[in-house]
Amino acid sequence: MKKERTEPRALGVYLGSNYNQLQGLIKQADTKANIIIALIGALLSTLFSFFMSKSNLLPLWQTIIIITLMFFAGGFAVSVLFPRIAKPTGKFSATYFKDAQNIDVDKWSKKFLESNQEELIVKDLMNNIKAISGILDKKFKKLRIAYSLFGLSILIKIIFDLALWF
Repeated sequence: MKKERTEPRALGVYLGSNYNQLQGLIKQADTKANIIIALIGALLSTLFSFFMSKSNLLPLWQTIIIITLMFFAGGFAVSVLFPRIAKPTGKFSATYFKDAQNIDVDKWSKKFLESNQEELIVKDLMNNIKAISGILDKKFKKLRIAYSLFGLSILIKIIFDLALWF
């Protein structure tokens, strides 16, 4: 039985939409990091004014624990926002910025025109998808840690407050 080739247009749409989806997820991770940074800023300013008031009944060590957890959560959230600094893949890519800035235009134009363009395009998109997936994985791991630390700091604050009331 003869295998049918995937139509180049369908393959391009599939890989292109995958690439765009990954770019969207990176924007989403950045947005979530901005949200948690804003929440931490608002809570810390509120907590600082409360901690410095005479109505603060929490011992200093409890206050330090809560603030430390929030600072670490903020640090991880800020690290998500750092520019994506990735290494060149070492393979030809016209769309991946680290590879595209170092290509020899004449060499690759000639190679592109003399070979199977479909194969080169597919490999290029696959290399980009792989590189962006690695960046995305790192961003969401850091974001997960930031949200965990933030949630833990809120939970500890509630537990400390409940312990004071009972």
